[in-house]
Amino acid sequence: TWGGAAGGMAAAAADSFRPLSADDEEQLPIELESLCMACFRRGATRLLVTRIPFFREVIVGSFTCGSCGWSNAEIQSAGRIQARGVRYALAVRSRQDLNRTVVKTDCATAGVPELHFEVPAFSQKGVLTTLEGILDRAIAGLEQDQPDRRKVDTEVAGKIDEFISKLKGLKEVEPAFTFILDDPSGNSFVENPRAPQKDDALGVTHYRRTAQQAALLGLEEEEEEDPAVSAEDLRNEVLQFSTNCPECNAPASTNMKLIPHFKEVIIMATTCEACGHRTNEVKSGGGIEPLGTKM
Repeated sequence: TWGGAAGGMAAAAADSFRPLSADDEEQLPIELESLCMACFRRGATRLLVTRIPFFREVIVGSFTCGSCGWSNAEIQSAGRIQARGVRYALAVRSRQDLNRTVVKTDCATAGVPELHFEVPAFSQKGVLTTLEGILDRAIAGLEQDQPDRRKVDTEVAGKIDEFISKLKGLKEVEPAFTFILDDPSGNSFVENPRAPQKDDALGVTHYRRTAQQAALLGLEEEEEEDPAVSAEDLRNEVLQFSTNCPECNAPASTNMKLIPHFKEVIIMATTCEACGHRTNEVKSGGGIEPLGTKM
């Protein structure tokens, strides 16, 4: 696999990121020899470090094994997990919208609400493609096991065939539909062909991750300070600590509280449940004042 190689290259290749362009003849992939995870022989990994316009740096990688023919492709963000998640909502109205560049990380979900269709997070590797490529990938995934399904359960296979037909219909944009891409890591992207101008068909929302989303990303949720517990609240709270009864030496509890709206004066009261002995005491919590007080 190429994940380790890609991660180690990110810092070293910081100055090598060039805008993604088919016309850039100098933008050549880096080729590395790596292990095939299917046959455990040597294969070739090609890595391309690039910058997507109006987005950020990414590393595109593909692996091909000359021995067994196994291959795969993947995309990784060259940056860190963003401070907030991101949700793209694209109103697809023409076939031109299907040509928009899409970066979908492995932790992102993609879907079409009109068909109640969703590609769950972590079900696919990250990919740099187009919206049409997202649909083609979903169709190919559903068609892959259809021959076996037809042998086992023709009814289920028939329903999946109907759904595949609906997905293929989306490629004709009849009718128009909505494409949703939701990524809690904030590293997915849907192209705005009018950038830097606003695209009325594309809505972008940045949101705060939930505790569950942070856990899926391997992040520790920052614990928020309880606003109810403040220094003033502690001053008004009755504190309790363990002590021994001065009469019978049995375990007892002493309650302690500061006198509100006054100087540092502490009231202490001890009650022994064993013998019933009680004590009350007032202690100064500060230094001696320079002047006395007569009332």
